[in-house]
Amino acid sequence: MSELILALLTWIVGETGLAMPPPPPVVMVSEEQMSELVSGSTDVGDFRGLYSRDAGIVYLRDDWNPADLRNRASLLHELVHHVQVFNGVPARCPAERERQAYDLTLKWLREQGAVDPYAVLNIDEFTIIIRSMCPEG
Repeated sequence: MSELILALLTWIVGETGLAMPPPPPVVMVSEEQMSELVSGSTDVGDFRGLYSRDAGIVYLRDDWNPADLRNRASLLHELVHHVQVFNGVPARCPAERERQAYDLTLKWLREQGAVDPYAVLNIDEFTIIIRSMCPEG
């Protein structure tokens, strides 16, 4: 896992020009634990990973499989957040950081040969836009 994390961090830093952070701890959690981390609900939907900005920890579901492209993409997405936090990338709200994380994940998936990276992630552009919006007010 540490080699994969280092490879993904190196790719992210190469794409963004941001400084390389130390690798974050990765904690495997059950679907129930992920649910509590994500929203406190019992339905985590397609959440395969989560980054805690406060703790600097990447959480992955315990059924995460490094051989699965979608699972590796979820790790990359969370590592983008780790790089963003380490570099103090400004954002009006946490959701605003999602745009860059999704854009980089989609680009990485294309480089891995995914014809339809949105399908790999089980997401569409509209959902990414919604997840990237700061609340009004």
